[in-house]
Amino acid sequence: MCLSKTKCLIIYQMDPLGNKIGGIETFNRNFIKYSPEDFEIEFVGITSNKEREVGKWQEVELYGKKFYFLPVLYVKDENTKTTIPLSAKFTFSLFKHKAKIPLNDRMMLFHRIEPSLPFKKHLNPKFLIIHSHMKELYHPFSEIRWSRFPYLYFKLEERLITQMKKIFVVRRDGVKFYQKRYPALSSRFTFLPTWVDENIFYPLPENERQQRREEFARQEGLTPQNKLILFVGRIERQKNPLLLIDSFHYVHFCDSRAILVVVGTGSLLKEVQDKVKQKGLEQVVKFFGSLPQKKVAHLMRISDVFLLTSTFEGMPISVLEALACGLPVITTDVGEVKLVVKDGFSGRVVEGGTAEIGTAVLEVLNHRTRFSPEHCLASVEPYRARNVLMPFYSYFIESIW
Repeated sequence: MCLSKTKCLIIYQMDPLGNKIGGIETFNRNFIKYSPEDFEIEFVGITSNKEREVGKWQEVELYGKKFYFLPVLYVKDENTKTTIPLSAKFTFSLFKHKAKIPLNDRMMLFHRIEPSLPFKKHLNPKFLIIHSHMKELYHPFSEIRWSRFPYLYFKLEERLITQMKKIFVVRRDGVKFYQKRYPALSSRFTFLPTWVDENIFYPLPENERQQRREEFARQEGLTPQNKLILFVGRIERQKNPLLLIDSFHYVHFCDSRAILVVVGTGSLLKEVQDKVKQKGLEQVVKFFGSLPQKKVAHLMRISDVFLLTSTFEGMPISVLEALACGLPVITTDVGEVKLVVKDGFSGRVVEGGTAEIGTAVLEVLNHRTRFSPEHCLASVEPYRARNVLMPFYSYFIESIW
């Protein structure tokens, strides 16, 4: 066994070089970006670029880090849902290309339980990261296809989870849920917080911030006096985008200078756009679609408030990214947001409801010094990438050797 490198095989249904932005996608890209020199990364995933041949290993580069990539499936658009769930197609493709995946001396990292099925009989050290609370399979707004058959999901999970050496969960109540469900495996579950990449998400000096705000205002036909409220996320039921529009309508009624900037796409986009028209907000709601991280960071640096109206979350990375840009956050009380959003200090955490959310947004807009960039940075400091990831890498190295 070669001890000079820790070989880490990541298996997940994404194109690491693609344009999909989400919590798991960001996790994997940052895991590669900050990996120590003695880590050798191999990634088995999908490709959205036909030039990257399916079934063929290739050396690629991300953030200056070279790693090996094996796409086992071509997907034209990662952001579009299909009739057959991507997780199912990806798992079947793993069976098809399994012979091309070397397993000797490798640890395996999964972000869903299903793709571990083809490797159940292999004794490699396996690690699983659970990015949500699986009780949400029963939530009416769940986007997980398994929510139609939660019993079958948990039967599959029971069969596969015992092969995992360690299971990381991004919610503390999720850890307790799993420890209660699998008492014999209790010691294998541990909390893993989300983190933010401070090399991309950081604030600007105030004079530069104002200059860029003015440039944005000119480009979008706005004035420097407009107040920018930013949403970044999938336009799906989990994010409750209709509540987002209702809440913004309340804000705009009270302050006509308010502008809502929506970054993201999803199955509810048309319904949300129709609601914007219905409320007569077409001129003050800007839809930007999906944007790369650097453009998202730019919008976070020049906005006045970040708004999240989700019905449930894990530890939403967009919240950490906003705070790291010095942007105060208004959020519903979901998942682990209270770990980073300090109510009355770096934002507001509210129960929900149009008036309550709108009132909180207006409070932050009107008291910028109380919710200062310095307060936002202090709140997110423990969750910077290196602070979270370095102990994480060390755990893998110690577990293997």
